[in-house]
Amino acid sequence: MSSLENALKIMLLLQPGRPVLRVGEVCRDLGIPKSSVSRLLKTLSEYGLLEREGSESGYVAGPRSLLLADLYSKQHSLKDQVDIALTRVTAEFGFAGYASVLNGSDIIILSVNHGTYPLRLVREIGQPMPAFTTSVGRALLAYLDDDEIVRRARAGIGDRYTDKVILERIKLVRDFGVAWGNSAIIPGIAALAVAIRDGARDEALGFSISYPTSAVGPELRIRMLRRLREEASAIGLRIRDSFWQGRNLDGWAVPNFPQDDLNE
Repeated sequence: MSSLENALKIMLLLQPGRPVLRVGEVCRDLGIPKSSVSRLLKTLSEYGLLEREGSESGYVAGPRSLLLADLYSKQHSLKDQVDIALTRVTAEFGFAGYASVLNGSDIIILSVNHGTYPLRLVREIGQPMPAFTTSVGRALLAYLDDDEIVRRARAGIGDRYTDKVILERIKLVRDFGVAWGNSAIIPGIAALAVAIRDGARDEALGFSISYPTSAVGPELRIRMLRRLREEASAIGLRIRDSFWQGRNLDGWAVPNFPQDDLNE
């Protein structure tokens, strides 16, 4: 039983930000002898749960892991997976979380998790809002081609921004994996958002957290950004979202959050 438990502990070390397991690192993290770690890694690879990294300096997720991910995804809709991710994020930070979908040039909030912070829903579930003016809308628009992005943005905001500004803001999402913005409805409220697309089901969802800027300093905002990327990446890997596949979360840069954020 101890060998089984140790093997499971080794598998749990695999994370979006840690895609490679190396013997020495596993020994250090779990306090297991090197000989036992080597044997367990070899056994896990023989059963397809792990496989040798290309450089053979470590182990990565094997083909059997993909099968397990497929089975999980088939049993849980994309919305289910987003809701689970939101529950974790709101529990960790306490701020309100929202799941949204793109509908033409608008986004529609599908669900909300209030969290523990005394910030409550400021937008009604089901109410459409111009996608480009929301962080989650820009995260979802980033999956479209540039011409379609401009067309949908124009349908929602008219000539308020030039094509160049529209595409520059979408490029930030593509560069950093996260969209951000400030609320034009309630001063002092801001949001961070990510999106995931399931190509097999032709379905995309975004999720975001809203927070008072007075309660969040630069370090906390970056930590929330990274957690959102981790959750989106975990879902993206399961559903084989090409945007999230192959990302090195540890080495992925974070934005400097320019002061001219679009109002939401």
